[in-house]
Amino acid sequence: MIVIGFLMIVMLGLGYYYSAGQKMGDSVVVVAVRGYLSVEQKTALNEQFSAYAPQHMEGLQLKIFEFPAPNSANAGQNTTEMFAELMTDIKSNQSNLILLDRNIYDMLGDETLFEDLSARYPKDPAVTGKYLYAIKGKPFVNAQGLNGLPEMFLGLRNAKSGVINHNAKTLQLYNQQCELLDNIVYSTPANVHTDLKK
Repeated sequence: MIVIGFLMIVMLGLGYYYSAGQKMGDSVVVVAVRGYLSVEQKTALNEQFSAYAPQHMEGLQLKIFEFPAPNSANAGQNTTEMFAELMTDIKSNQSNLILLDRNIYDMLGDETLFEDLSARYPKDPAVTGKYLYAIKGKPFVNAQGLNGLPEMFLGLRNAKSGVINHNAKTLQLYNQQCELLDNIVYSTPANVHTDLKK
């Protein structure tokens, strides 16, 4: 009787943890680029993502991967380690929305990681090869401080990922980042502090 009661308490506790009891972590957007971003570009990207984030999004952080340029002294070693970390983030962490350049996308080489954006945004010419959304020409990239930003694309983690469907919280986080993507695509910043060039 005591053992059964103890097991029921444990199971109820686990159920609570995997539903309402688990703390919602901050929303993380991954930025991955070959080369380096300036301090101004990083600051502007952070401000722009915050400006376009849904009002109900609980926190927003950028995780930036700057892959060493080809002439970097230890580019091979750094690239290997950073690539492994990037793959881990995309496959198993809370990073559903990814801003990356074509070089990094080609390095990933696994289209099953990403959602088909041609189905989400049919006939939108910015959709590139089904899985990438070009942000060139969007108000999002016209912010002061983003001068010289390489051609970048947005990718969305595949909705069938087990990370997304883990529980109600991770699904909520995914839906919030989908809203963030929609706001960028449709040029509808959620906040009023978007800093666009005049």
